[in-house]
Amino acid sequence: MSQPNPTNTQVDPSNPFYLHPSDHPGMILVSKKFDGIGFGTWKRAMLIALSAKNKLGFIDGTITSATNPSLWNRCNDMVISWIINTLSRDITESVLYVQSAAQLWTELNDRYGQGNGANMYQLQKSLCEISQGSSSIATYFTKIKGIWDELGSLSTISPCSCGTYAEIVKKDEEQRLIQFLMGLNPSYDNVRGKILMMQPLPAISKAYSLLTQDEKQREIHPTVQSFPDVTLMNVQAKPQENFKKPVCTHCKKSGYTVNKCYRLIGFPKDFKFTKPRHAANASVNDGVDQFNNLSVHAMSSATSLTADQCQQLIQFLQNTQLNIGSSQSSNDASGETNDLKYAKEMCLLLKKNPNFIHAKTYII
Repeated sequence: MSQPNPTNTQVDPSNPFYLHPSDHPGMILVSKKFDGIGFGTWKRAMLIALSAKNKLGFIDGTITSATNPSLWNRCNDMVISWIINTLSRDITESVLYVQSAAQLWTELNDRYGQGNGANMYQLQKSLCEISQGSSSIATYFTKIKGIWDELGSLSTISPCSCGTYAEIVKKDEEQRLIQFLMGLNPSYDNVRGKILMMQPLPAISKAYSLLTQDEKQREIHPTVQSFPDVTLMNVQAKPQENFKKPVCTHCKKSGYTVNKCYRLIGFPKDFKFTKPRHAANASVNDGVDQFNNLSVHAMSSATSLTADQCQQLIQFLQNTQLNIGSSQSSNDASGETNDLKYAKEMCLLLKKNPNFIHAKTYII
């Protein structure tokens, strides 16, 4: 029956060779497997996990097999298994036959960790293009902070005691704050302006806290869009709807009544006609005035016109018919004006019966 190795049972828990009873080759130290993209993030997560296991000496080469070959081989294989468990299948097959954890770590760094220039370019481009969009403040901040952290891992500055390092960190913090505020939606313009007015500029964590508080207030008191009172608009519109312009019963035009119709009372001397048809109508009215002067005695005495007056009236109406007809054909070839129709009817009646006009007849 084999006896347990006394050397293994006496290893101190603080010793790098110590393995906890729960440690086994199938453990997965990092939740997301590395598939060739995001090496900096995966590397940082592995360093944290191996540091917690007190096994960093196996990947940086400070612990060698010369210290204790049997314990070293055991711990070395355990670290190799933990690293391989976090790699994709294709990458695992390419490093499966590596002999030591330090050699595996170096090969992964040489293969995926040398393109710092390209990585920095891609990260800076993503940082310039990122914006909040439809995301919440928390989601937006998580995205931009991940880019900041990955950029920081590519270019590290060693601390110093002269104060320069603290000044660089402060400037970098202010630059990150401005980048964070630039990507916010326009709806946060008010709180963004208040943050930028602070002297000195607050830390990113303080700005994040103010923005999340404002976001919560928006959820509690959503903005209500105001609309004009429809009832008030209807009340204001009613007077306009009920108002009707007067209509002349003679010429059927709106704006005046029959007692103010120029076609009955005559056009003023200084009246300006805007259309040729109006000019023709004006000549008709002038002729009507002449006819009124001619037949005023006959109409007032309720007697028939003389033969000469009837002949003059017929000649006048015929001339009026010709003038109106020529004006109407130039404006509207498809219809006749009321004056033209009336003139035609008067000509026919007077030709048949010269005594047709009496005191109750009005010339329009």
